[in-house]
Amino acid sequence: MFAITGLIGSGKSLVSSFIREAGFEVLDADALAHTLYSENAELRKKITEAFGTEALTESGINRPYISQIVFSDPQKLQLLESLVYPILQNEIEKIKPPFIEAAVLHKIPELAKKMEEIWVIEANETARRERISQRGLSTIEINNIMRTQTYCSGKPLRETTIQNNETPNDLKIKITQLLKKHIPKVIEKNISLKKHCSFKIGGNANFFAEPKNEEELCSLLAWRKKFKIPYFVLGHGSNVLFSDEGYGGLVIKLGKWGAGKSLHSLIQEAANQGLGGIEKLQGIPGTIGGAIYMNAGAHKQEISDCIKTVSSITPNGEIITRTKEQCEFSYRSSIFKGMGEIIVSAEFDFVPMQKESIDKNRKEVLTWRKEKQPLQYPNAGSVFKNPISQSAGALIEACGLKGHRIGDAELSELHANFIVNKGNATAKDVKTLMEKIVMEVEKKHGVVLEPEIMVF
Repeated sequence: MFAITGLIGSGKSLVSSFIREAGFEVLDADALAHTLYSENAELRKKITEAFGTEALTESGINRPYISQIVFSDPQKLQLLESLVYPILQNEIEKIKPPFIEAAVLHKIPELAKKMEEIWVIEANETARRERISQRGLSTIEINNIMRTQTYCSGKPLRETTIQNNETPNDLKIKITQLLKKHIPKVIEKNISLKKHCSFKIGGNANFFAEPKNEEELCSLLAWRKKFKIPYFVLGHGSNVLFSDEGYGGLVIKLGKWGAGKSLHSLIQEAANQGLGGIEKLQGIPGTIGGAIYMNAGAHKQEISDCIKTVSSITPNGEIITRTKEQCEFSYRSSIFKGMGEIIVSAEFDFVPMQKESIDKNRKEVLTWRKEKQPLQYPNAGSVFKNPISQSAGALIEACGLKGHRIGDAELSELHANFIVNKGNATAKDVKTLMEKIVMEVEKKHGVVLEPEIMVF
């Protein structure tokens, strides 16, 4: 855990806001304490006994009343702290936040010892008094706070003092530089997701990385675990719709190694050795890992037809190898959906075939795709799964929706299960069109379509 501490008026809350803006979680110890005042029966009883029933309300502590008492009497402040801090420390240790804003840290030595680094925000008396006065307090209240509050650290290891006597922008620059030390160099900030998906839609990824090997990948997973950063693994981005607001966590884009290689390269390599079985998946633009994750299929073939084993890395960095049966493949699904694991490699049992037959099948599939699919526009492939024994495209077409357009998102005239980006379509345009399609198909056919693409 990292701690941000400082006296009232030092600017520690502003520091926390910069850290949150950078994409990290910060626990406000003061806010947590006020939650305890409201919900912890044991603490409420002790405060009532020490300060009277007037010290508490149904929603928490009576702040004006208690502040008047504790900031005018140091002994009363110590009493309140002795009641609150043990319970507060216990709650913080349960949560284990990556960052914690805690003005009281120096008064809970046992908690301070558990911090990896402590950032002490300091400001001179003039700056502090000016900031405190902006809270609408009286001169007496301000003087009491200034007199009662002092910071006396034991100068623990890894304590960093940050002077905050200048502008908020100056402070932000200092915090940004400090945070950089804790972000791996392989990570980039605020990368456009439009450039990394076939739909050409989406905002920015807060964190973005393309690990070059398994070691870098494991390092990224360890980092995001430490800082509790949500993450998403991206292949070629051919089956996703990113939000217009982007993604607030870490996007890990697998490079051209292991399961990050293209499905096309796998089919080609197998064909060169006279091995078939998934050649009719030719033209599906994703990676091997993405195809396994979704159990990609076409023309009565699925990638799972030829799977022997699949190896993946868990969020904790553990490598697991599963047999085909353990992968629980089904129509456009596998055990990996929702698991948070990253597929890194696979073994295949292909079908020995004449190379001429394999190439013939591949050519026929590519010809069909060019004739039937709107490949000239950005898209994410089939938008909806086919219901059992039915075609999603046929159901949609029967509703007369081909060519229906919302913004620059259009239901293809060529294939009724494709939504294309005709220029500057937004995720909102696509999602609104998807909702329209689902509503009309259910209304006409009584069938509820499920998305095949991953929608963020």
